[in-house]
Amino acid sequence: MSSGGGEHVQALLGPDGPIARRLPDFEARPQQLQLAVAVERALAERRHLVAEAGTGVGKSFAYLLPAALHADRHQGEGPIVVSTRTIALQEQLERKDLPFLHAVLPFEWSSVTALGRNNYLCLRRMRLAEREQHLFEDPGRHDQLRRIVDWSLTTREGTRQSLDFAPDAEVWDEVQAEHGNCLQRACKHYEHCHWQRARRRMQTAQVLVVNHALYFADLALRLAGASYLPPHRAVIFDEAHHLERTATESLGLRVGPGTVGWHLRRLHGRRSERSLLSRHGSVAARLLWEEARQHNEAFFAGLEQALAAGQAREGLALRDRTLEEPLTPVLRALAAELGAAAARATEVDARMELQARANGLEALGATLRALCVPAPDAETPLVRWLEPGRHGVSLCGAPLDVSATLRQHLFGAGITTVLTSATLATGADDDFAWLRGRLGLDEAATLRLGSPFDYDRLVELVLEEAMPDPAQQADAFRREVAERTRRHVLDNGGRALVLCTSWESVRSLAQGLRAPLAEAGIELLVQGEAPLARLLERKRAEPTSVLVGTDSLWEGIDLRGGALTLLVVTRLPFQSPGHPLVQARLEALRARGHDPFAEHSLPEAILRFRQGFGRLVRSSQDRGKVVVMDPRVRTKAYGRWFLGALPFGGDQVAES
Repeated sequence: MSSGGGEHVQALLGPDGPIARRLPDFEARPQQLQLAVAVERALAERRHLVAEAGTGVGKSFAYLLPAALHADRHQGEGPIVVSTRTIALQEQLERKDLPFLHAVLPFEWSSVTALGRNNYLCLRRMRLAEREQHLFEDPGRHDQLRRIVDWSLTTREGTRQSLDFAPDAEVWDEVQAEHGNCLQRACKHYEHCHWQRARRRMQTAQVLVVNHALYFADLALRLAGASYLPPHRAVIFDEAHHLERTATESLGLRVGPGTVGWHLRRLHGRRSERSLLSRHGSVAARLLWEEARQHNEAFFAGLEQALAAGQAREGLALRDRTLEEPLTPVLRALAAELGAAAARATEVDARMELQARANGLEALGATLRALCVPAPDAETPLVRWLEPGRHGVSLCGAPLDVSATLRQHLFGAGITTVLTSATLATGADDDFAWLRGRLGLDEAATLRLGSPFDYDRLVELVLEEAMPDPAQQADAFRREVAERTRRHVLDNGGRALVLCTSWESVRSLAQGLRAPLAEAGIELLVQGEAPLARLLERKRAEPTSVLVGTDSLWEGIDLRGGALTLLVVTRLPFQSPGHPLVQARLEALRARGHDPFAEHSLPEAILRFRQGFGRLVRSSQDRGKVVVMDPRVRTKAYGRWFLGALPFGGDQVAES
């Protein structure tokens, strides 16, 4: 049954509507209805919308409901795409919000959750791997492959996420669906193929749920003349404050020794007599493989030395420097040998695998060349740098500015966009001018809705007094943060989240807290010492525990109730100016006569600060204290911008 255009969000989301009747704890929230009406209007008028909706508004219903209505009224125009920040948020919509709306809305509509292709099992490649008894030298990986084969007999989704264990990357690489390695209808597994089934569902869905990384990977494909997602006329971005970062990563390039090693290992393990190269490669191909392996080690060892000599802890900018690298010609020659082997192969599986490996090496060579040779006249010049990491140095490149690309290929491409998040404004900018400028979104309707939570009643804000300046007295500041955090945490009986701005600060603070918390019987959870999901699970199971971390803990985590009644912000979250991409963007602003601090560093830090603050109150029953250790919030003129961005109605500041 179609909605026939007769249903509107006011009736469906109002106090007497079907959602209110079926949701036991339904609360009429004016902000939620305002957002839903604005999204409905934006889709109907095909006009971009930027809407900030504070914590507790209920954003997901407010955009899913008008998305379903619009898709039903405009069948045949392609799906409404809903893009979330992570796969986990996709799954939340798929398992909770979408089934509820399907059950209560008075019309039939379809929704599909889409993942990237390599998240799906390829039955043909799995059977090929199963036949190769000596594919893996490690018996544990053989066991994982057997478990995947058993799982394939019962799985409905065929996705890596639906496995009951996390397979090693080397194992999944051999069984995943791949671009350029598919027989399409000629494959005997076509009718049962999980990827093909997902693709067919995706093509007919009225609401298609993706994540930002997948959406912008598709945008990069569209720039190259291909596509992954079906044609669509509208996309709704949740957690839209991440769009610039995701677009930068998707349009950027990165190669490390492990990247090249991965391509080579997929061809041949050094002691494997059953590898693809051993069975089908020529003598010349095997010699080229060994040459590529040696060049890979030597080339990246040289980059490691250059990075160490430059004493650049966050990365060494390459600027106009050309890197001499011997890998590209060898990779191209090896790709040509594999292509010739593919042409000789009589087995279709072997031919497909060989050609896919050849194409992969060609693409890898092109990426290496783009990272090693500057191209200042390119339409979108790359900022290039060397970046340290746990697995060695990486060669990286990213566009200096993504706004021109997004302006042309997203916002100006006939696609209606809705951008929403709890944090989009950097202060009093209700038109979101800073964010829109960074993204290239020139014209849009705007809406800014506060949270329904009474922060004046629920939150006490404490600004620590007489703290050393972190920029001028780093060691003294670190010691004082450790001492005062210890005192606050013990006074609160744990139940705390402590946000740092660097891994060094996390380690230092954890060292200072470990003994006194253990003595008080309070468990200390430290990011990096266990997977984040496990830490959060432990925090909820042990509410008095204290979680210390950085980066991803500033946003996206939900610790409701007694597990979190104290939030400690150790330092204002300014992005480090030492990273080469940040340096390049600051220099570009300065060259145009702009103030890099006011137009880049400060707005980004304020958004991050607002996100961190939002971890404390996640429901109307939550309450607690936020302690800010950084004295600059009081001593610097810009401090008032941080405090003014918090959702208080009056003067809530206490001193300590």
